[in-house]
Amino acid sequence: MYRLLIVDNEEYVVNGLVELFNSDEHQELEAAGAYSAAQALNVLMTTKMDIVITDIRMPGMNGLELQKIIAARWPYCKVIFLSGYDDFSYAQEAIRNGSINYILKTEPDNVIIDAVYRSIDVIRGEKETQNVIEKAQNQLKQALPALQREYLQSLLIGDKQAYQSLDSQLEQLNIPLSPDKPVYVVVGKVDEWPQDFSHYSRSLLLYAVQNISNEYLSLSTIHYSFIHERFRIVWLIQSKAEPWMEKLQSENKLTMTAHFVYGTFECVQSSCLDVLHLPLSFAIGNQAVPWQELGEELESLLDRIKSTVKKQQLFMEQENKREAETNKVYSLQHEVFKHYEHLSYCLEHKNKEDFFRKLDFLIQAGEKARNSNQPMVCVQIASSVLSILFGYLEKLRIEDIPAPIADIKASYESGKLDQWEGQREQLRTMAEYVFMEHVHAEESEENRIVQNIHAYLATNLGGDLSLKTMAFSIGHNPSYLSRLYKQKAGKGLSETIMELKLSKAKQLLAEPQYRIQDISKAVGFLSDHYFYRFFKKAMKLTPQEYREQLNVNGR
Repeated sequence: MYRLLIVDNEEYVVNGLVELFNSDEHQELEAAGAYSAAQALNVLMTTKMDIVITDIRMPGMNGLELQKIIAARWPYCKVIFLSGYDDFSYAQEAIRNGSINYILKTEPDNVIIDAVYRSIDVIRGEKETQNVIEKAQNQLKQALPALQREYLQSLLIGDKQAYQSLDSQLEQLNIPLSPDKPVYVVVGKVDEWPQDFSHYSRSLLLYAVQNISNEYLSLSTIHYSFIHERFRIVWLIQSKAEPWMEKLQSENKLTMTAHFVYGTFECVQSSCLDVLHLPLSFAIGNQAVPWQELGEELESLLDRIKSTVKKQQLFMEQENKREAETNKVYSLQHEVFKHYEHLSYCLEHKNKEDFFRKLDFLIQAGEKARNSNQPMVCVQIASSVLSILFGYLEKLRIEDIPAPIADIKASYESGKLDQWEGQREQLRTMAEYVFMEHVHAEESEENRIVQNIHAYLATNLGGDLSLKTMAFSIGHNPSYLSRLYKQKAGKGLSETIMELKLSKAKQLLAEPQYRIQDISKAVGFLSDHYFYRFFKKAMKLTPQEYREQLNVNGR
């Protein structure tokens, strides 16, 4: 049932339309009337209306003013204007403000009825769209933990784009952390699982651990936790103080300390053991770190609890950890390992700028390794990056590889890599070549698709040339095919199809043994009449006139 409100200061108009739409012919409509805009607003405040038909010129508030109020307060209500004035400026403003239609009172009832049912179609379409959006929102809500985890993983591997959109991404993914504050990082792992526990049971226990930690942390911190790499839990923690309190704390140097976090996780550890019978180990950062240092901090903490022998560790980094690290031999294995995944990500997504930024970082790490007498790190970097590049090169299926690239490949496959000075140049050469070939491969693939389209058209000119059928046969999305063809050919698919039909028709008309109705079918026209219209529009002659002209010229 759809509710319809008729608004006009002329009672006979309102009463007539209410009677018309409340008749048995329109059982899905329930019509009511109002004799002024003010009265209409009173009705709208108490009853949900789907469609309003209103006059424009009325005493007091006019129809355009009423429409603006309706649009602001009841945005899903459709407005149709019924006016006795054929004034373009009125119609223009009405349409601009979102009116469904502008009808003159002199028009017959069926025009008004059609406008109402078109409004119903719009309402139904909007409801379907709204249902789709709500379904997508529910699905997004269910997928949110995975999306949150995926985004935080990209932060941990140093994804430049992830950091650039930090503010908006935290908000959109409903991660309750501030992009402007540093974060404490805590890592936890289960020391020993109960026997015969399934993957599902383990996931439930980890969820319970997160709930217990939430009870302890929620009072004084903003925090977020997620599962990382085979049942490790990572917590990101910030102070919960209001701005005025943070200012007071800053002035008196009373900030939330790592010792507070340590004490909190001591309680979490004990509760998990008592309630869940689950022994846990935790590693806690000794200070809050900027977002850009999350990955480095996490790697350091994970390294502290990797032991499979020690149980129920509660480790906090030493205060002088960073100063001590600068005095020991520079170890790079953990520093470079996390960047390989991002390198592959950049390559898959054709992000050349980020790829070379990461590659430069790895090359600099190789320089540091060489200077600190760690040749195996240099070998690891070179072989890992080359493995990524050659793996991607295989996907491109390049037949003729230039000699310099073939030499690098032979050296890599034999395991006889050059000295580091040569390796770093090989890495850059290979990377430039792979990105260049990727562009060529894309162009070749696009040209191949266009060739396939032409082949399909030539074979099926008299058959089904719908975009959907063609796309199914070629194996690509219909919209993609249409856009690609126009981009490569400089004209639309439909234009090419008509040109081919016309060319084939002219060719067959030159052969007297073919009847015109047979030619019409041969070039894919279901109606001879439509074929005649198409041919005459293109050639300024009917098919018969064209054939006769050919005969005259042939003589």
